[in-house]
Amino acid sequence: MRWFIALILLISLAAHADTYRWVDEDGVVNYSDVYHPGAERVVLGSVQTTQFASPPPTAAEGSGTDTEASGTGAAYESVSIQRPQPDETIWNNEGFLDVQISVQPSIQRGHRLALYLDGQPVAGVPAGATSFTIDKVYRGMHTLRAAVRGSGGQELGSSQTVRFYVQQTSVANPPTGPTPSPRPRPRG
Repeated sequence: MRWFIALILLISLAAHADTYRWVDEDGVVNYSDVYHPGAERVVLGSVQTTQFASPPPTAAEGSGTDTEASGTGAAYESVSIQRPQPDETIWNNEGFLDVQISVQPSIQRGHRLALYLDGQPVAGVPAGATSFTIDKVYRGMHTLRAAVRGSGGQELGSSQTVRFYVQQTSVANPPTGPTPSPRPRPRG
């Protein structure tokens, strides 16, 4: 025990050791805790510290209010877009885009899935649905992002933004092959 106390005293003395400053023959400024001929003693002030505000909770952590209110207490581990795939090119969709989202764990009661097409919210996303069709998605490059929102509107989980492309046959340049027979498209 005495050795331990002696060690602590030696460490604290070393922490309060003097600091010396000198300029060598090459003009380089040097600092040391050992005296050097021609060195001047430097008085060091106390160490400045700054306390930063704690960061806001991330989307995965949530704010705690919504998950506690629903009684689940669980955050969303993942929200991902399964369809369309990143950088996928979709041909002749007639303006309809089939979307499939994966949410783990499943969407909790009181939470809703929100979609953002080209940065704008998509209206009419059915509650609890993770597979549906969006209309009026025409030719060009598009982005899609999905998020789970709590009853208070806060974002509880979010997918990566997926970029995809829509190509449509022009009326001025019709396809050269046989015309495919029309097929019903399930929606919902």
